[in-house]
Amino acid sequence: MNPADTQSQEFEELDLRFADFIARFAPAHAASTVSNTAATLSAHMRAGHTCLHLPSLPNPPAAEILLQCKAIGGPDPAGTQPLVLDGPRLYLRRYWTYEQQLAHAILQRCSGDAPPALEDRQQQAVEAATLRRFLVVSGGPGTGKTTTVLRILARLLSQRPQLRVALCAPTGKAAARLQTSIREGAAREQLTIPLPESASTIHRLLGSIHNSPAFRHNAAHPLPVDLLVVDEASMVPLPLMAKLLDALAPDASILLLGDRDQLASVEPGSVLGDIAIAATTHGSALSGSMVTLEKNYRFGNESPIYALCQSIRTGSHADALEMLRSASEQDGTIRSIQIPAPKALAASLRGPIVEGFRTVLTAPNADAALEAFTQFRVLCALRSGPYGVEQLNTLITRILREEDLLPPATPHRSITEGDVEPIHGLPFLIQENDSQLGLFNGDIGIFWKSGDAAPMACFASNGETPSQVSPARLPKHEPAFAMTVHKSQGSEFDNVLLILPDQPSPVLTRELVYTGITRARRSVEIWHSPDVLRDAIAATIHRDSGLADALLRAP
Repeated sequence: MNPADTQSQEFEELDLRFADFIARFAPAHAASTVSNTAATLSAHMRAGHTCLHLPSLPNPPAAEILLQCKAIGGPDPAGTQPLVLDGPRLYLRRYWTYEQQLAHAILQRCSGDAPPALEDRQQQAVEAATLRRFLVVSGGPGTGKTTTVLRILARLLSQRPQLRVALCAPTGKAAARLQTSIREGAAREQLTIPLPESASTIHRLLGSIHNSPAFRHNAAHPLPVDLLVVDEASMVPLPLMAKLLDALAPDASILLLGDRDQLASVEPGSVLGDIAIAATTHGSALSGSMVTLEKNYRFGNESPIYALCQSIRTGSHADALEMLRSASEQDGTIRSIQIPAPKALAASLRGPIVEGFRTVLTAPNADAALEAFTQFRVLCALRSGPYGVEQLNTLITRILREEDLLPPATPHRSITEGDVEPIHGLPFLIQENDSQLGLFNGDIGIFWKSGDAAPMACFASNGETPSQVSPARLPKHEPAFAMTVHKSQGSEFDNVLLILPDQPSPVLTRELVYTGITRARRSVEIWHSPDVLRDAIAATIHRDSGLADALLRAP
């Protein structure tokens, strides 16, 4: 690849190698164009896009030039070329296939009458679930998504007592929260109809195969499920959502729960957002297949947290900054702090950290410690830098050791990514799936010792004795006193300390700030620079995708 072609791009070695490979199949006069376009596609995929929208490029390549490359083909399901040019979009073939399969699976479930518009949005969702085999219930935290699901299940199970229902979510913590919410909601509503007793991760439900992207359940071996409920759907990337619907029998129904205003998945795709675009387009096949809940039952519509979230969600950065400037410490729900300089960060953190984590580290057992760990969390926008999770976890660990809440470090041993010392009381976050152990990316555990025994890795098991794993067997993991906002999706904490960097960053967007604040159940404290926060609220995530168009093509 000609280095001159990359001057305006931020390519990595993987992008360049991929570009060189694709360019081998292009005639000499088209090689430079094909190479640069392929490298841009590869970089786009790393950024979370599912395709490259060619008209958005400064000098978009002509379709006839790209199609002269034998590695690029048209939108033919039987094609074998590694790249697909579908109108204005260039794809890796497998991602084009995922989009087509997912769109087909959704559309075949959207036939039938649309429900009438009702003032009671929860009741409208119930009626929609009786008419459609595909339904999205979207709403922020506290808008009654769980109650709506319970009402839907009560209606459907009363009509079909033998209905096979499964509950799942993208991460272990989200699945556990869904399971608890369903159980507590059923008791609160005094439902007598038997409901599913457990929820699992999507990977567990589909049956992960060690060292394979495939699953045991697929179109040839579908899930034994009549209705599948998926919580935190905004976190599900395109490949996993396509495989999930592929594993459902054609007559099975699916109910997606999520918040369309949250961050999109870490991996490529913005599935829930694309579905929302299609569902809210007048006359589309998806009309009537999405219900948005707006009334907030947790905070009340007059709550400062709710008002702040609404301002951020709608991009009203002036209103959001004014709320933070006038936030009353006596109210206790919102607090705004000017971000300290890196050298002053340790002194500023000491009080909140000791107060927030003392109950975790003085708990009588691992089960109590894991429960206490849901009360407070530090959330960050970045992984690296003075305000990133890597340095903050090191800093927090040092503070807690100085306060004698964590034991001292083993000599010549440091806590770094991939080499976490199993010290008593240290919470950690699983970063890789391990189907053999039953641990998945996003699971939270804590190292805990009993008596003179060495610490074990303990995981909550819904009120039972925590399951234990030898630290030596754990997949890749990292300390979890501080987490990125991305990793916190699917979780909720009583109190949140959201730390934003003092300089702008491409990852600082409206969706990230909204997602971080909505992790809080009771209070949120935001450390920020007003200028950086203003720019973040003004910036929105855009991901190139053809899913919305594929859903809208249906008559």
